Amino acid sequence: MPPGSEQPVDPDRLRKFDRNLIETGRRLAHRVVEPVPFCWFCDNIAGTRSKEHIFPQWLLKHHGAMDERVHPIRISMPLGGVVASERGERPLRAHFNGEVCARCNNGWMSSLEVSAMPILTQSPRQGCITDDEATTLARWFAKTAVNLNVSQPFRLLVDRLSRHALATGIPDRFAVDLFRVRKQNGVFDWVQKSPDAASCPQAQLDGMQRLMELTLVTHIRIADLVAVVIHAPEPLLPTDVIPDRTARIFPLPDGLPSWEELPFHDDYLGPFTHIDLIGDPPQREEG
Repeated sequence: MPPGSEQPVDPDRLRKFDRNLIETGRRLAHRVVEPVPFCWFCDNIAGTRSKEHIFPQWLLKHHGAMDERVHPIRISMPLGGVVASERGERPLRAHFNGEVCARCNNGWMSSLEVSAMPILTQSPRQGCITDDEATTLARWFAKTAVNLNVSQPFRLLVDRLSRHALATGIPDRFAVDLFRVRKQNGVFDWVQKSPDAASCPQAQLDGMQRLMELTLVTHIRIADLVAVVIHAPEPLLPTDVIPDRTARIFPLPDGLPSWEELPFHDDYLGPFTHIDLIGDPPQREEG
């Protein structure tokens, strides 16, 4: 049973995206099943809602991208890559999650923006990435991935516990990697998907489709910098999900790269991501 689905949920309380899929009668991929809350990031059930911009205004202004336009679409690979659903085109300055309470938006989210601003706007980026920079970036990109997951046309994959835990740190279901790109079309891009492949012992094959469908892989591009945000369902560890030729910044590795050492890919879709359950046992230990 997917996380968040322990209790039956009234279909009318699901996200509109999920309600529309249910009405088609087709088989749905595994997903987190939860009613739409007052705030996706806390237990508040009343108060004042605010608009949490997916990409903050200060970052858009820094890159001159206030009027850059986006047209979110969902592509169905089982249907041959056709456009399965889409949202209307809009400027990035009007791209937001409206189901966030004012307490979260004006509290921990605002503090996180203040911490992330000097890292995301520094130019040129040089020298070693510090532990503090890596932790701040990982949390900021994880929060952005959750905002995208709850508000855009893709199945819900980040459960309540992980979403709420972002208020105080980085939940242990997340991993974050970085890379850079040679080609840029505009300043901002993103994609949400499942891992591209998996390797596992024969005995675990039956449950692998479920684990792959419940694993979120989000690429978020800001100019030439791309983060790969992974959220893994139990019993997977986020470190079981491996993007190809990227630099992991969370969980903090023994040695962080310098900005100059970040791997390059041609574009933001670049890295192939797979679940590896055949690694050496020490690689499977948490801590």
